[in-house]
Amino acid sequence: MTHSRRILISGYYGFSNTGDEAVLSAIVRGLKSQADVDITVLSASPEETAKLHGVRALPRMSLTQVTRALKDCDLFISGGGSLIQDATSLRSLVYYLTVISLAKRYRRKVMILGQGIGPLRRNISRRLAERALSGVDLITVRDAQSGELLTDMGIAPVIVTADPTFTLEPCREVESLLGEAGLDGEEDLIAVSLRRWDERPEIGDEAASALREIADKLPAKLLLIGMQSPDDLILAKEIGEKTGIAYQPSQWTPEQMLGVVWRCRLVVGMRLHALIFAASAGVPFLGIAYDPKVEQFIKAAGQEGITLDEMASMADKALDAWNARGELASKLAKAVPAMRRAATENTRLAADLISD
Repeated sequence: MTHSRRILISGYYGFSNTGDEAVLSAIVRGLKSQADVDITVLSASPEETAKLHGVRALPRMSLTQVTRALKDCDLFISGGGSLIQDATSLRSLVYYLTVISLAKRYRRKVMILGQGIGPLRRNISRRLAERALSGVDLITVRDAQSGELLTDMGIAPVIVTADPTFTLEPCREVESLLGEAGLDGEEDLIAVSLRRWDERPEIGDEAASALREIADKLPAKLLLIGMQSPDDLILAKEIGEKTGIAYQPSQWTPEQMLGVVWRCRLVVGMRLHALIFAASAGVPFLGIAYDPKVEQFIKAAGQEGITLDEMASMADKALDAWNARGELASKLAKAVPAMRRAATENTRLAADLISD
Protein backbone atom coordinates (compact mmCIF):
# COMPACT_ATOMS: atom_id res chain seq x y z
CA MET A 1 0.00 0.00 0.00
CA THR A 2 1.34 3.46 -0.92
CA HIS A 3 1.05 6.41 1.43
CA SER A 4 0.75 10.11 0.82
CA ARG A 5 4.13 11.72 0.33
CA ARG A 6 5.05 13.76 3.41
CA ILE A 7 6.27 17.28 2.69
CA LEU A 8 7.66 19.68 5.29
CA ILE A 9 7.75 23.37 4.34
CA SER A 10 9.83 26.10 6.01
CA GLY A 11 9.46 29.82 5.41
CA TYR A 12 8.40 33.14 6.91
CA TYR A 13 4.99 31.79 7.82
CA GLY A 14 2.69 32.67 10.70
CA PHE A 15 3.89 36.28 10.90
CA SER A 16 0.77 37.87 9.33
CA ASN A 17 2.66 38.87 6.19
CA THR A 18 0.21 38.72 3.29
CA GLY A 19 2.93 38.22 0.69
CA ASP A 20 4.49 35.24 2.42
CA GLU A 21 1.11 33.72 3.22
CA ALA A 22 0.24 34.10 -0.46
CA VAL A 23 3.42 32.21 -1.33
CA LEU A 24 2.46 29.39 1.03
CA SER A 25 -1.11 29.26 -0.28
CA ALA A 26 0.17 28.98 -3.85
CA ILE A 27 2.68 26.27 -2.92
CA VAL A 28 0.14 24.21 -0.99
CA ARG A 29 -2.47 24.43 -3.75
CA GLY A 30 0.10 23.63 -6.41
CA LEU A 31 1.46 20.60 -4.58
CA LYS A 32 -2.00 19.21 -3.87
CA SER A 33 -2.93 19.57 -7.53
CA GLN A 34 0.20 17.69 -8.59
CA ALA A 35 0.42 14.78 -6.18
CA ASP A 36 -1.06 12.93 -3.20
CA VAL A 37 0.71 14.80 -0.41
CA ASP A 38 0.54 15.30 3.34
CA ILE A 39 1.85 18.79 4.08
CA THR A 40 3.26 20.13 7.34
CA VAL A 41 4.41 23.74 7.73
CA LEU A 42 6.83 25.25 10.24
CA SER A 43 5.13 28.39 11.53
CA ALA A 44 5.38 31.14 14.12
CA SER A 45 1.61 30.70 14.66
CA PRO A 46 0.80 27.03 14.00
CA GLU A 47 -2.91 27.24 14.76
CA GLU A 48 -3.35 30.24 12.47
CA THR A 49 -1.38 28.59 9.66
CA ALA A 50 -3.32 25.33 9.95
CA LYS A 51 -6.64 27.18 9.80
CA LEU A 52 -5.69 29.46 6.92
CA HIS A 53 -4.07 26.87 4.67
CA GLY A 54 -5.65 23.55 5.67
CA VAL A 55 -2.33 21.94 6.59
CA ARG A 56 -0.63 20.56 9.65
CA ALA A 57 1.59 23.13 11.33
CA LEU A 58 4.33 23.01 13.94
CA PRO A 59 6.11 25.70 15.98
CA ARG A 60 9.13 26.70 13.95
CA MET A 61 11.39 27.19 16.99
CA SER A 62 10.69 23.83 18.64
CA LEU A 63 13.87 21.85 17.97
CA THR A 64 12.24 18.61 19.10
CA GLN A 65 9.22 18.92 16.83
CA VAL A 66 11.19 20.27 13.88
CA THR A 67 13.72 17.44 14.15
CA ARG A 68 10.97 14.82 14.36
CA ALA A 69 9.20 16.29 11.33
CA LEU A 70 12.43 16.39 9.32
CA LYS A 71 13.14 12.74 10.06
CA ASP A 72 9.58 11.81 9.06
CA CYS A 73 9.26 13.74 5.78
CA ASP A 74 9.90 12.57 2.24
CA LEU A 75 10.70 16.06 0.96
CA PHE A 76 11.79 19.24 2.72
CA ILE A 77 10.98 22.53 0.98
CA SER A 78 12.55 25.85 1.90
CA GLY A 79 10.57 28.59 0.27
CA GLY A 80 9.53 30.86 -1.12
CA GLY A 81 10.06 34.53 -0.35
CA SER A 82 13.43 36.01 0.61
CA LEU A 83 14.86 33.62 3.17
CA ILE A 84 18.50 33.32 2.13
CA GLN A 85 19.56 36.90 2.85
CA ASP A 86 21.15 38.81 5.69
CA ALA A 87 19.49 42.21 5.22
CA THR A 88 16.85 41.28 7.79
CA SER A 89 19.40 39.83 10.20
CA LEU A 90 22.16 37.26 10.38
CA ARG A 91 20.07 35.38 12.93
CA SER A 92 17.23 34.94 10.44
CA LEU A 93 19.62 33.62 7.80
CA VAL A 94 21.21 31.18 10.24
CA TYR A 95 17.78 29.82 11.18
CA TYR A 96 16.77 28.97 7.61
CA LEU A 97 20.19 27.56 6.71
CA THR A 98 20.22 25.43 9.87
CA VAL A 99 16.92 23.78 9.00
CA ILE A 100 18.20 23.10 5.48
CA SER A 101 21.40 21.61 6.90
CA LEU A 102 19.44 19.39 9.29
CA ALA A 103 17.32 18.10 6.43
CA LYS A 104 20.50 17.21 4.54
CA ARG A 105 21.95 15.53 7.64
CA TYR A 106 18.88 13.30 7.89
CA ARG A 107 19.21 12.51 4.17
CA ARG A 108 15.87 13.97 3.22
CA LYS A 109 15.27 15.26 -0.28
CA VAL A 110 15.69 19.04 -0.15
CA MET A 111 14.29 21.70 -2.46
CA ILE A 112 14.79 25.47 -2.42
CA LEU A 113 11.54 26.66 -4.03
CA GLY A 114 10.97 29.94 -5.87
CA GLN A 115 13.12 32.03 -3.58
CA GLY A 116 14.74 35.40 -4.05
CA ILE A 117 18.35 34.93 -2.93
CA GLY A 118 20.38 37.71 -1.35
CA PRO A 119 21.69 40.11 -0.45
CA LEU A 120 24.48 38.31 1.41
CA ARG A 121 26.51 41.26 2.64
CA ARG A 122 28.71 39.52 5.19
CA ASN A 123 31.47 37.10 4.29
CA ILE A 124 30.23 34.68 6.93
CA SER A 125 26.73 34.81 5.41
CA ARG A 126 28.07 33.79 2.02
CA ARG A 127 30.17 30.96 3.49
CA LEU A 128 27.26 29.60 5.52
CA ALA A 129 24.94 29.76 2.51
CA GLU A 130 27.45 27.99 0.27
CA ARG A 131 27.84 25.20 2.80
CA ALA A 132 24.11 24.74 3.40
CA LEU A 133 23.00 24.96 -0.23
CA SER A 134 25.70 22.74 -1.71
CA GLY A 135 24.30 19.34 -2.50
CA VAL A 136 20.59 20.12 -2.16
CA ASP A 137 18.49 18.18 -4.64
CA LEU A 138 16.77 21.05 -6.46
CA ILE A 139 16.88 24.84 -6.46
CA THR A 140 14.40 27.13 -8.21
CA VAL A 141 14.62 30.91 -7.86
CA ARG A 142 12.14 33.63 -8.71
CA ASP A 143 14.50 35.90 -10.69
CA ALA A 144 17.62 35.79 -12.82
CA GLN A 145 19.67 37.85 -10.35
CA SER A 146 19.17 35.20 -7.67
CA GLY A 147 20.31 32.54 -10.09
CA GLU A 148 23.41 34.53 -10.98
CA LEU A 149 24.31 34.99 -7.31
CA LEU A 150 24.09 31.26 -6.64
CA THR A 151 26.11 30.49 -9.77
CA ASP A 152 28.80 32.93 -8.61
CA MET A 153 28.86 31.03 -5.30
CA GLY A 154 29.42 27.76 -7.15
CA ILE A 155 25.92 26.45 -6.39
CA ALA A 156 24.42 24.49 -9.29
CA PRO A 157 22.20 23.59 -10.96
CA VAL A 158 19.72 26.41 -10.48
CA ILE A 159 16.44 26.80 -12.38
CA VAL A 160 14.97 30.29 -12.79
CA THR A 161 11.17 30.18 -12.45
CA ALA A 162 9.01 32.94 -10.94
CA ASP A 163 7.33 33.85 -7.69
CA PRO A 164 4.80 31.14 -6.73
CA THR A 165 2.06 33.70 -6.11
CA PHE A 166 1.54 34.17 -9.85
CA THR A 167 -0.54 30.99 -9.64
CA LEU A 168 -2.79 32.28 -6.85
CA GLU A 169 -6.50 32.66 -7.62
CA PRO A 170 -8.21 35.84 -6.35
CA CYS A 171 -11.36 36.07 -4.30
CA ARG A 172 -13.90 37.57 -6.70
CA GLU A 173 -16.39 38.76 -4.08
CA VAL A 174 -14.74 41.78 -2.47
CA GLU A 175 -17.59 44.28 -2.27
CA SER A 176 -18.04 43.67 1.47
CA LEU A 177 -14.32 44.26 2.04
CA LEU A 178 -14.44 47.53 0.14
CA GLY A 179 -17.56 48.47 2.08
CA GLU A 180 -15.70 47.97 5.35
CA ALA A 181 -13.13 50.47 4.06
CA GLY A 182 -15.89 52.99 3.30
CA LEU A 183 -15.96 52.43 -0.47
CA ASP A 184 -19.04 51.50 -2.48
CA GLY A 185 -17.23 49.21 -4.92
CA GLU A 186 -18.20 51.23 -8.00
CA GLU A 187 -15.36 53.75 -7.98
CA ASP A 188 -12.15 53.55 -9.94
CA LEU A 189 -9.60 52.57 -7.31
CA ILE A 190 -5.91 53.15 -6.71
CA ALA A 191 -4.39 50.87 -4.09
CA VAL A 192 -1.45 52.20 -2.09
CA SER A 193 0.86 49.84 -0.19
CA LEU A 194 3.39 51.46 2.14
CA ARG A 195 5.63 50.28 4.93
CA ARG A 196 7.83 51.89 7.54
CA TRP A 197 11.52 51.95 6.73
CA ASP A 198 14.25 52.84 9.23
CA GLU A 199 16.25 54.72 6.62
CA ARG A 200 13.22 56.91 5.85
CA PRO A 201 11.45 57.68 9.15
CA GLU A 202 9.48 60.54 7.59
CA ILE A 203 7.91 58.35 4.92
CA GLY A 204 4.41 58.62 6.42
CA ASP A 205 4.38 62.40 6.20
CA GLU A 206 5.90 62.38 2.71
CA ALA A 207 3.33 59.89 1.50
CA ALA A 208 0.42 61.75 3.08
CA SER A 209 1.33 64.94 1.22
CA ALA A 210 1.68 63.11 -2.10
CA LEU A 211 -1.55 61.15 -1.65
CA ARG A 212 -3.55 64.31 -0.93
CA GLU A 213 -2.33 65.71 -4.26
CA ILE A 214 -3.16 62.50 -6.12
CA ALA A 215 -6.63 62.39 -4.57
CA ASP A 216 -7.26 66.00 -5.59
CA LYS A 217 -6.14 65.58 -9.19
CA LEU A 218 -7.42 62.15 -10.22
CA PRO A 219 -10.99 60.87 -10.74
CA ALA A 220 -10.32 57.82 -8.60
CA LYS A 221 -10.59 56.81 -4.96
CA LEU A 222 -7.43 55.86 -3.07
CA LEU A 223 -7.28 52.86 -0.76
CA LEU A 224 -4.40 52.33 1.65
CA ILE A 225 -3.70 48.60 2.03
CA GLY A 226 -1.46 46.77 4.51
CA MET A 227 0.56 43.73 3.48
CA GLN A 228 2.09 43.18 6.93
CA SER A 229 -0.12 43.12 10.02
CA PRO A 230 -0.15 45.03 12.27
CA ASP A 231 2.62 47.44 11.20
CA ASP A 232 1.39 48.31 7.70
CA LEU A 233 -2.22 48.51 8.85
CA ILE A 234 -1.25 50.95 11.60
CA LEU A 235 0.62 53.11 9.11
CA ALA A 236 -2.32 52.98 6.68
CA LYS A 237 -4.70 54.07 9.43
CA GLU A 238 -2.43 56.92 10.51
CA ILE A 239 -2.18 58.26 6.95
CA GLY A 240 -5.87 57.64 6.29
CA GLU A 241 -7.01 59.55 9.36
CA LYS A 242 -4.63 62.39 8.51
CA THR A 243 -5.77 62.69 4.88
CA GLY A 244 -9.33 61.36 4.80
CA ILE A 245 -8.25 58.58 2.41
CA ALA A 246 -9.87 55.15 2.80
CA TYR A 247 -7.79 52.46 4.45
CA GLN A 248 -7.97 48.71 4.98
CA PRO A 249 -9.57 48.23 8.41
CA SER A 250 -8.46 44.66 9.17
CA GLN A 251 -6.23 41.91 7.86
CA TRP A 252 -7.34 40.21 4.63
CA THR A 253 -6.40 36.79 3.36
CA PRO A 254 -4.02 36.66 0.38
CA GLU A 255 -6.89 35.71 -1.92
CA GLN A 256 -8.99 38.62 -0.63
CA MET A 257 -6.11 41.06 -1.06
CA LEU A 258 -5.50 39.83 -4.59
CA GLY A 259 -9.22 40.19 -5.29
CA VAL A 260 -9.16 43.81 -4.14
CA VAL A 261 -6.12 44.53 -6.30
CA TRP A 262 -7.96 43.03 -9.29
CA ARG A 263 -10.59 45.76 -8.77
CA CYS A 264 -8.00 48.54 -9.02
CA ARG A 265 -6.92 50.66 -11.97
CA LEU A 266 -3.47 51.43 -10.55
CA VAL A 267 -1.28 50.31 -7.66
CA VAL A 268 1.34 52.43 -5.92
CA GLY A 269 3.43 50.21 -3.70
CA MET A 270 6.55 49.48 -1.71
CA ARG A 271 5.86 45.87 -0.74
CA LEU A 272 7.08 43.44 -3.40
CA HIS A 273 3.99 41.25 -3.27
CA ALA A 274 1.66 44.22 -3.64
CA LEU A 275 3.41 44.78 -6.97
CA ILE A 276 3.36 41.07 -7.85
CA PHE A 277 -0.38 41.01 -7.10
CA ALA A 278 -0.81 44.02 -9.40
CA ALA A 279 1.17 42.39 -12.20
CA SER A 280 -0.72 39.13 -11.81
CA ALA A 281 -4.01 41.04 -12.11
CA GLY A 282 -2.78 43.03 -15.11
CA VAL A 283 -3.01 46.27 -13.11
CA PRO A 284 -0.34 48.90 -13.93
CA PHE A 285 1.80 50.01 -11.02
CA LEU A 286 4.24 52.57 -9.71
CA GLY A 287 6.78 50.77 -7.54
CA ILE A 288 8.72 52.43 -4.72
CA ALA A 289 12.11 50.73 -4.85
CA TYR A 290 13.28 50.58 -1.25
CA ASP A 291 15.02 47.24 -1.84
CA PRO A 292 16.88 45.66 -4.82
CA LYS A 293 14.21 42.95 -5.13
CA VAL A 294 11.56 45.62 -5.73
CA GLU A 295 13.73 47.47 -8.25
CA GLN A 296 14.39 44.24 -10.13
CA PHE A 297 10.72 43.36 -10.35
CA ILE A 298 9.73 46.84 -11.55
CA LYS A 299 12.18 46.47 -14.44
CA ALA A 300 11.12 42.89 -15.21
CA ALA A 301 7.47 43.95 -15.41
CA GLY A 302 8.22 47.07 -17.48
CA GLN A 303 6.51 49.40 -15.00
CA GLU A 304 7.20 52.81 -13.51
CA GLY A 305 9.32 53.21 -10.39
CA ILE A 306 10.85 55.69 -8.00
CA THR A 307 13.42 55.39 -5.23
CA LEU A 308 12.96 56.47 -1.64
CA ASP A 309 15.06 59.55 -2.43
CA GLU A 310 12.46 60.50 -5.05
CA MET A 311 9.48 60.38 -2.70
CA ALA A 312 8.93 64.12 -3.19
CA SER A 313 8.00 63.35 -6.81
CA MET A 314 5.62 60.48 -5.97
CA ALA A 315 2.49 62.45 -6.84
CA ASP A 316 3.82 63.51 -10.24
CA LYS A 317 5.01 59.96 -11.01
CA ALA A 318 1.66 58.50 -9.96
CA LEU A 319 -0.19 60.97 -12.20
CA ASP A 320 2.09 60.02 -15.09
CA ALA A 321 1.49 56.31 -14.43
CA TRP A 322 -2.27 56.90 -14.33
CA ASN A 323 -2.16 58.62 -17.71
CA ALA A 324 0.05 55.86 -19.14
CA ARG A 325 -2.14 52.99 -17.90
CA GLY A 326 -2.80 51.62 -21.36
CA GLU A 327 0.87 51.41 -22.27
CA LEU A 328 1.84 49.95 -18.89
CA ALA A 329 -0.95 47.37 -19.07
CA SER A 330 0.30 46.30 -22.51
CA LYS A 331 3.76 45.71 -21.07
CA LEU A 332 2.25 43.54 -18.32
CA ALA A 333 0.27 41.60 -20.90
CA LYS A 334 3.55 40.71 -22.60
CA ALA A 335 5.56 39.92 -19.46
CA VAL A 336 3.14 38.20 -17.08
CA PRO A 337 2.06 35.09 -19.03
CA ALA A 338 5.66 33.85 -19.08
CA MET A 339 5.97 34.59 -15.37
CA ARG A 340 2.79 32.66 -14.63
CA ARG A 341 3.94 29.67 -16.68
CA ALA A 342 7.31 29.73 -14.94
CA ALA A 343 5.62 29.92 -11.53
CA THR A 344 3.76 26.67 -12.18
CA GLU A 345 7.12 24.94 -12.66
CA ASN A 346 7.95 25.28 -8.95
CA THR A 347 5.43 22.74 -7.72
CA ARG A 348 5.61 20.59 -10.85
CA LEU A 349 9.33 20.12 -10.25
CA ALA A 350 8.66 19.45 -6.56
CA ALA A 351 6.14 16.75 -7.49
CA ASP A 352 8.63 15.20 -9.92
CA LEU A 353 11.30 15.22 -7.20
CA ILE A 354 9.10 13.53 -4.63
CA SER A 355 7.88 10.88 -7.08
CA ASP A 356 11.39 10.01 -8.19
